[in-house]
Amino acid sequence: MPGKIARSWNDGGIDDFLEYLDPDVEWRPTAEGPLAGVYRGHDGARDYVGRLREVFDEMSIEPLEVIDVDDNHVIVVNRIIARSESSGMELDAKWAYLTTLGPNKKVVRFETFTDKAQALEAAGLRE
Repeated sequence: MPGKIARSWNDGGIDDFLEYLDPDVEWRPTAEGPLAGVYRGHDGARDYVGRLREVFDEMSIEPLEVIDVDDNHVIVVNRIIARSESSGMELDAKWAYLTTLGPNKKVVRFETFTDKAQALEAAGLRE
C-alpha cells in the first residue's frame, strides 16, 4: 500500500490521496517542522497538504523502506523531494512515518519523524 499512497500523493491530487485515509485520520507532522500540530479528519489533511503546497510548488515522495510492525502498524521511510520556486528553497530528506491502519485498512494515524530511529522507538522497536 505505501507505493499506492505515494503514487496518489505524487500524481493524483488530494482527493486520490484521501481515498487511503480514514475520515477520522489524525496526522502529526514532525515536531521540529513549521507545521507541527495535529490535523484531524479529511479536512485537517486538506489543510495540512494545502499549507505544504503554499510553501512548495513541487513535491514528491518515494518509499524507500517498509517495516511491518504488526497487523495495524507500518513504518514507511520515504524520500521527500520538494522545491519552492519563489524562495528557491529545496528539500531532499528521508523521513519516517509510523502509520496506523484501522479496521477498514485505511490510515487512521500518520506520525512523522525526521529519522527512522525515532519511528522505530515510537513503535517500541530498535534498529
